[in-house]
Amino acid sequence: MRSLVKKHSYTLLLAGLVFVLSLIYSMNLNNDGKQSYQSVTVQSGDTLWKIADQYKTEDLTKVEFIDWIEKHNDIYSSTLKPGDNLIIPVTKGELVSNLASEQ
Repeated sequence: MRSLVKKHSYTLLLAGLVFVLSLIYSMNLNNDGKQSYQSVTVQSGDTLWKIADQYKTEDLTKVEFIDWIEKHNDIYSSTLKPGDNLIIPVTKGELVSNLASEQ
């Protein structure tokens, strides 16, 4: 038995590694399926903090939500212009139907 394990140790190691990587990959697929995205239109007076207050999901803190918006919308300053469209993360089944601020 020991000689069999020694002879095929690299094969067993490779099989174990493939199994672990498959588990990690499948867990990531499950997480991605819960996330969706929505476009919101910036209104006069909106800030990233106000948008985060209104649309933040339970998965992210307010700061993480703002960082996500900045990263995925290529925002390099906190200045937003009315009419800008922002992509925001939302949980599937909770798509937001209103604009970034009430008029």
